[in-house]
Amino acid sequence: MKIIRIEEFSKTKIRIDTDENLVLVLYKADLRRYNLAEGTVLEPKQTELLLTEILPYRAKARCLKLLQSKDYTEEEIRRKLTGDGYPEDVIDVAVQYLYKFHYLDDERYVKLYYQSKCTGKSKKQIIQNLQQKGIRKDVIFSVLETLEPDDVEGGDLYCIRKLLYKRKYNDEIADYEEKEKVKAYLFRKGFDISDINICMRNFSWENM
Repeated sequence: MKIIRIEEFSKTKIRIDTDENLVLVLYKADLRRYNLAEGTVLEPKQTELLLTEILPYRAKARCLKLLQSKDYTEEEIRRKLTGDGYPEDVIDVAVQYLYKFHYLDDERYVKLYYQSKCTGKSKKQIIQNLQQKGIRKDVIFSVLETLEPDDVEGGDLYCIRKLLYKRKYNDEIADYEEKEKVKAYLFRKGFDISDINICMRNFSWENM
């Protein structure tokens, strides 16, 4: 395998293109460390070292650093590593490592995310957000079905009432225009219109 082009990837990294369509993103210091230059023919052992040891180790370290600050889904981790220039095979190894040692768990992520958002977002909106994060719909619904009422502070009805309380809504004194504005506001947040009507009916923030 021959290196056909080396170009800057970032302040500290370079991108290496080979004649076999393999792309490697390494540190600039690696050029000297591994004697790499345009026109260099990579020996099989050298390629194996980079793809099975050096890059997987760095990808795992990158993941652990990311996970120190917050939880990520598998899809989010893959996007991060792809943006860092890691080959797909290396990303697969890193993701398998994270699952093996439970650093990554989409089911746990769904449960924690729902518990933290259920008092401010509708269930529909939470599901949409989780799907945008790359979590499969079947995984989301499977987890949500297992949640007992005690696992969460409330559901959509609780959330709607909380939002009505924040807006100091009073059904007894609100005119038609205000009621329609509140309904539209809640509907845009993803709540079902029947749930909205139930919660708005005779609601008074003074009685909360």
